[in-house]
Formats: sequence, C-alpha cells, structure tokens
Amino acid sequence: MKQFRSLFIVFIIATFALSACSSDEEKKLSHFQKGNAYFEKGEYKSAQLEFKNALQIDAKYADAYEKLAETDLKLGDARGAFRAYSAVAELEPANTRAQLKLATFLMLAKQFDDARKKVDEVLAAEPENIDALLIQAGLLGQENKPSEAEAIFRRVLAIDGNETRAYLGLAYLLARQQKPEEG
Repeated sequence: MKQFRSLFIVFIIATFALSACSSDEEKKLSHFQKGNAYFEKGEYKSAQLEFKNALQIDAKYADAYEKLAETDLKLGDARGAFRAYSAVAELEPANTRAQLKLATFLMLAKQFDDARKKVDEVLAAEPENIDALLIQAGLLGQENKPSEAEAIFRRVLAIDGNETRAYLGLAYLLARQQKPEEG
C-alpha cells in the first residue's frame, strides 16, 4: 500500500511537470508569434517585450534572441542588438547571419582582429558568402591593404555581377588610390 501511494505521488508529480513543460513551450511560442506579429506591424516596443517574455521562459531560445536583435536595431539600441546577436552566436555557432552581424559591430568598433575571426569562420564554411566577403574587403580597406580589398571586391563581382555594394566599395577604393577613371 505504501509503495502504491509513493508511485501514485510520483505519477502525479510527473504528470504535473509534463503539463507545465508543454504549457511553457506553448507560452514561449505564443510570445514569439506575438512578437513577430508586432514586428511586422512596426510596433517594435511591443515586439521587444514579447521576445523578452519568450526568453524569460527559455533563455536558450536562439530564434527569439535573433528577432530581439533585429528589433533592437529597429529601435536604435545597438548595445542590445549586439548582446542578442552574441547570444545567438553562442547558442548557434553555425548561424552565419548572427556571426556576420557581430563582425559588422566589431568592425565598426575598430576591433578588427575579432571581426576578422568571425568572417574567417563564416568563409571557412561558406567560401562564396557575399556578405562575409564584403566585410572582409571592408576590413582589408580599414587595414590599409587596398590591393587585397580590391581583389575581394572583384571576386564578389565574379560571383554576382549585379552586387551593387561591391561596385560601390570598389569605386570608393579606386578613388582613394587616385584611380578615378577606373572607379
């Protein structure tokens, strides 16, 4: 009888725990979906709150961090976006979008070595990632390596001849090198 009572109590606790888990999962998804809906409507403060609510339920919810980062950017909160993208990169090291956003932040903060590490990781996995190549060219330009940057811009144009950012970067680089006709 005593064993039966113990098993019954364990069963009740397990049932409650499982229902709480599914309830938390449902709440997390509900907050995330509401956040997406607010984001689409341009209601960024409300979206930010919903994504943070989802993260209160699951602190390892990479998708919510990524949407929070995008929302923070829309709100002009670069520090918040950097923190959120850092969380995504930590939770999902293969997330190239987050890695490249972090590389951009690091480049703007003149932390070129750290930015280069992020870009190199992406290019190791995706050698023709245009965004990574453009950041790499920007880093080379900042490091006063114009011929290397020019080669990267030309490589991007070989991959995609319609890449406006590569044309603009190359034109700017050539103008700085006193080659305006080429630019």
